[in-house]
Amino acid sequence: MATDKVQKVDVAIIGAGWYGLVAARTYLRLQPTANVLIIDSDNTVGGVWSKDRLYPNLVAQVRLGLFNYSDTPMRPNGGDAKDPRVTGDMIHNYLQKYAEDHDLLRRIRFNTFVTDAKQIPGGWRLSFRGTDDKVEAAKLMVATGVTSIPYMPKLDDSDGKIPIIHSRDLGAAFQELQNESIKDVIVVGAAKSAYDAVYLLLRMGKKVTWIIRKEGGGPLSILPFKILNTVNAIAFASTRLMTHLSPSILNTKGPMYWLLQRTGVGRWCVGRFWDFLNYVSGVHAGYGAGDHVAELKPEIDRQGVFWAHSGLGVVTLPDFWSTLHSPNLTVLRDVVESTQDRKVTLKSGAQLNADYIIMCTGWGDHFALFDAEHKAKIGLPAYEGHPVSPISEDGVDWDYYDEMADKLLNERLPFLAKGPNLAYHKSLDPKQQKKWRLYRRAIPLSLAQKNDRSLAILGQIHTVQTPLVSEVQTLWAILYLLGEIDLPDVDTMAMEVALWNAWTRKRYLNQGQKFPYSLYDFLPYVDSVFSDLGLKSRRKSNAISELLSPYHPHDFDGFVDEYLERRANAKKATTNGHIPNGTKANGAASNGKAINGHTVTHVPNGHAS
Repeated sequence: MATDKVQKVDVAIIGAGWYGLVAARTYLRLQPTANVLIIDSDNTVGGVWSKDRLYPNLVAQVRLGLFNYSDTPMRPNGGDAKDPRVTGDMIHNYLQKYAEDHDLLRRIRFNTFVTDAKQIPGGWRLSFRGTDDKVEAAKLMVATGVTSIPYMPKLDDSDGKIPIIHSRDLGAAFQELQNESIKDVIVVGAAKSAYDAVYLLLRMGKKVTWIIRKEGGGPLSILPFKILNTVNAIAFASTRLMTHLSPSILNTKGPMYWLLQRTGVGRWCVGRFWDFLNYVSGVHAGYGAGDHVAELKPEIDRQGVFWAHSGLGVVTLPDFWSTLHSPNLTVLRDVVESTQDRKVTLKSGAQLNADYIIMCTGWGDHFALFDAEHKAKIGLPAYEGHPVSPISEDGVDWDYYDEMADKLLNERLPFLAKGPNLAYHKSLDPKQQKKWRLYRRAIPLSLAQKNDRSLAILGQIHTVQTPLVSEVQTLWAILYLLGEIDLPDVDTMAMEVALWNAWTRKRYLNQGQKFPYSLYDFLPYVDSVFSDLGLKSRRKSNAISELLSPYHPHDFDGFVDEYLERRANAKKATTNGHIPNGTKANGAASNGKAINGHTVTHVPNGHAS
């Protein structure tokens, strides 16, 4: 290999979306002279909000003011401060300007797909599609998210006359879909992207047949934008009250926790709250209207918007449900098997006319850049769904910790001990859960044991406030990479990881089985990370506001500066001969190893720290 084809950098960041951009900016704030390279397979910044993935009516499921970085407000739609919508164009333009303002564009290598990442002495080597170029990085931050690699089911497509695309490419296909010759469109799948695609197509005047398989998770639950037309759903989900109404393993301390989660009366009240929210959502959708929308009712016997078994959506467009009640929509519970001569044959034997097919069938292996050996070493799940080895290469007995975590979870959060009745249970086998063995959802435990601070996996936590969580997680992860955060012993980290995996599986059922889901629970995560950093996460002016006032990103404005000030003060104090409480002098990991299930003598309430 020629030397001039190897680019050496201090840190490589894969992905130029919410996480990748703020990771680059934060790293440069802490290490201004670092050679930072951002790599992205698209031709613009944005990730899921990149230019080619946008289409009309694409709107985020949040209101203005809840979907931006803490120190960078987002301009309202068209300059109208009364318009609460956050459109796809707004998000893309926001991220583009953010990259420009912080001089990140010159550091981004666009149209570059990472095919392979291997650990080498001193860092990581990256290989790319269509070129022999290599990048060697002392530190690697993976910020690819979970919506970068489309999954396309295999069909018997004998003649290829019907165009078939994934929902990822709906933006690029929008102009083609406007052709009047395209009249009948089939949408496959029940993800939120399917709802968005169906709405768009109906608004375009198309006749849509929506195919949802019977044996999957089924249709997702959808909240109205405003509860009873008064309270914004995501704003309420951003209050501390919600952190007590939504049982979280990161929030198992304090009087509100004991009242609502450890007493029978409290759990009854929590259940009735979610029953009410579920009822309001069902009425808003019109599941009982006697038409095809009844087929979109979540297949769960209670509290669908709580369990989010198939995911959770929020209606942001006022005519969303009225559009889906259109007679131009047919909903079928079936499976597409083959296509030929503008005809689609279903598993039931039925045949449909089709001019176009849009697959909203989920996502492939977004960690395919790591081979099976590296996935096992890092603690990432195999794409096929099989768990990693129960005994890690460094001796952590995960079967022991997983069993212990299940018991502790049932004790601390009895509301989750008995889940709802589902149409199909086979997908919820704990042994088949995709388990991320990442401490604080970012750091491979196996590498942390060796004090190998060369890799961070970002964005593997799905919440309602992605931008804020991306800022908080990336600061913590970068400080870890730079050796500025001390870690607890391996027993504590292993139990934190196991508790998280057990909780997300029981809390979010099928979604927690497949992803590190944490929809309603971003505040407890912020609390745990801020605790590690010695920062104050309760930032409201009084107790009532702390409980009931929604947390916006701007409430955390300046937290990086707060950390930098704290770090500077700690250095001064160290120079003067003492170290303030809660401040680490170095980043050396503890020597504890959990071999063959060492007894955990103490597991802190809520989270290991």
